[in-house]
Formats: sequence, structure tokens, C-alpha cells
Amino acid sequence: MPEVRLHPNTDALLDYSAGSLSPAQAVAISAHLFYCPGCQAKTRTLNAIGGNLLANTEAVSVAVDCLSDVMAQLDTVDTALPEKREINNAAPQGDRWKNLPPLVKGLVRDSGISWRHLSSSLRVARLPVGERRFELALHQIKAGGSAPAHDHRGLEITVVLHGSFSDDEGVYHQGDYITREPGHIHTPVATANTECVCLSVLEAPIRLVGRFSRLFNPFLSFMPV
Repeated sequence: MPEVRLHPNTDALLDYSAGSLSPAQAVAISAHLFYCPGCQAKTRTLNAIGGNLLANTEAVSVAVDCLSDVMAQLDTVDTALPEKREINNAAPQGDRWKNLPPLVKGLVRDSGISWRHLSSSLRVARLPVGERRFELALHQIKAGGSAPAHDHRGLEITVVLHGSFSDDEGVYHQGDYITREPGHIHTPVATANTECVCLSVLEAPIRLVGRFSRLFNPFLSFMPV
């Protein structure tokens, strides 16, 4: 496997260690860490620094009735088990799914996979993580196929899980963590000999560019779940 070349910046790793990222962003960082020993080491260092800071923080007194107030609020939470839902499509099988990061593998297993085709070469499956801001999804490009040329209306984070793809800025391999800012236009193309599977975090729906874009853009949905 080629060495992981693209990584989240230190601020993103710090937010991950502090637990301040949204669920979708945290899943993306976790997926990258599975493939990247360097960022694993950085995260361990950040966790240790955070632990030392907490250990040396001066204790703050709280109201005597604070615990009873918290327990009273817990008693008001609905503890009924969620309704069991039917999963139409089982978790995917095959070699390309064996080396998934544990957190992604758990999401796939728990929710199953429901693919929808965006083009003849590209299909997408949303992964529910209790999001309000970002859409988390798997994108699969068939070998030698391409995703439609598109613009980004918001932040996009992509982690390559299997195979590789390229665009006008380079080639991206398993574990690479790619960030695209609003206004960036590209056309991802999968390697000719194997399909590419990516984990994607979208802050807003993409916007197709080029021929027929006005026809299809109104039908591109965006659904944080």
C-alpha cells in the first residue's frame, strides 16, 4: 500500500482529541488514523498533553444540589428502545470491505447499505450518525470510471478507503485525507484496474458543472442524518 500522503492539520487532530468535532468529521478523522501511523502518534501526544492539562487544572466547586439536579434530568429522558427498522440491503461483502476502519465497519454493519446511483460510474450510500450539519456517505466509483465534474458549495472531506482516484491536482490512495473548500471544481477518476471507495463528509450539496448541469442540479439532495 502506498504511504499515506495527505493528512488532517494539527488543529483538526486537536479538535478530535478534545471531542469537539461533529460526528461526521470525527468518523473521517478516525478512518484516516486507521491507515496513518504518523497521525496516530500525533494524536497520542495531543491526548497526553490534554490529560496533563486536566490533571493540573484547579478544581472548581459546584453547588451541593448539582448531582441531584443532573439525576433528576436523567429521569426525564425517554429511555424507550428505538423502533427496530428494516434494512433492505445487507452490509457489503468482498475483499474491498475487509480492511475498513473499525468505526466505518460498525456503521456499515449496523445500518446496512442502501446505494443510489448518481451516474453510470458513481453510486452513493448515506451513513447515519446523528448529524445536523454534515452529510456522511460512502462513494463508490467503478474501475476506470469517473464522478461528474462538480463544484463544492461547502466544505468536503474525503478519505480513501479502497483503491485510488485522481483529479487535476494529483492521485489519492488509501488513507489519504483530502479537503476541498467551496468553489473548488474537480472530476475524480478511479484507477483503471480497481474501483475506488471513499468516505465523504459534505457540508452542502455539490453542484454539477458542464453540459446538462442545470437539468440535474435541482435533483441533487443533501441530507445530514
